[in-house]
Order: sequence, then C-alpha cells, then structure tokens
Amino acid sequence: MGKAMLMSLIGASAGITVGSAAAAFLTLLKIVPRLAQVTETGDHIKIFQYIITLSATIFSFIYFSEFNLKLSKYICIPIGLLMGMFLGLFASALAEVLNVVPVFAKKFKVKHELKFIIAALIFGKVAGSLYYWLVFIKN
Repeated sequence: MGKAMLMSLIGASAGITVGSAAAAFLTLLKIVPRLAQVTETGDHIKIFQYIITLSATIFSFIYFSEFNLKLSKYICIPIGLLMGMFLGLFASALAEVLNVVPVFAKKFKVKHELKFIIAALIFGKVAGSLYYWLVFIKN
C-alpha cells in the first residue's frame, strides 16, 4: 500500500510539473491570443482555454487507458499527417520565439543560406520521423 501511494505521489508530481511546463510553453508562444486574433473571436478566449485544458486532460486519460478506436490504416494516415504538421508547426513556432535559426545563422555567418538551413531542418525532421515509424518501430 505504501509503495502504491509513493508511486501515485511521484506520478501526480510529475504530471503537475509537465502540465505547468506545457502551460508556460503555450503562454510563451501566445497561442490562444494569436488564435483568437486570427479567427476574430477575441470574445471567446475563455472557451479556447477551457477546450485546451479539457482536451489535454481527456487525451491523457485515453493515452494511459486501454481505449482503442480500431480505425483502418486509410483513416489513420491522414490523421497522422495532420498531427505531424501540427507538431512541426508547433516546434517551428518555438524555434521562432527562441530565435534559434537567426542566432545560428549569425553565429556561423550563413545568413544568405537560411533557405537551405530551413529546408535541411524540415527534411531532417521528416526523414527522422519516417525512419522512426517505418523502420525502428517494426524492430
């Protein structure tokens, strides 16, 4: 019983830490205000915040449960592509906020080759993801 309580406390602590980091990350990127600005729905910012919190909670429970939709691979492929695009754009937004690429270009004096650097980042991410999902996971 003591071990289960300790594991529950560690799990809850880790969840709070990760949740706080995710909230800080979303705040830093200003995703909700930007979304409201682009969609011209500034009156509904609270709804956006509630939906993000609720969806993160629901999908955390789904991830750790035995829940399975049993979708065909033909439905999973476009869903996976959309999720991958979202994750790539999210990572790009973080890199933009942290000014990773401009600092890199200035430090290594490659300002004129920025389009090649960005293309290399994109193709590297795609190649790494494809390798992971098509080769590494099968082994």
